[in-house]
Amino acid sequence: MKNKILIVEDDNSISELIKTVLEEEDYTVTTAPSAEAAKKILHDYTPDIAVVDIILPGQGGMDFILDLHSLCPKLAIVLTSGKIDMTKATFKVLAHQFGVVSILPKPFTVEELIDTINEAAKANLQA
Repeated sequence: MKNKILIVEDDNSISELIKTVLEEEDYTVTTAPSAEAAKKILHDYTPDIAVVDIILPGQGGMDFILDLHSLCPKLAIVLTSGKIDMTKATFKVLAHQFGVVSILPKPFTVEELIDTINEAAKANLQA
């Protein structure tokens, strides 16, 4: 069974790149440009993994992952950002408490993206 992935990213070029790469890896991918759009998608779509940019228009990524964690407690969340230092231990601990299984700093390589998503898929299976 294919893992379903929701990408929440406001930069369309990044979103489409991620979608293309992951579809080539046999994942089913849906994209949303904001937290609000993602919430509408979640009414009819139950992803296994969510890739969420921490900086989003409207509701920010951290607030959104709190909502995601409440709506879909078993959802594996991958957090991305090019603007925030996500390597600090306190950030990692906080993010993990809200369902974040991996942090993917931008820019990332195709290999890093695939490895991170494959790890998230494994984490989701073990949950």
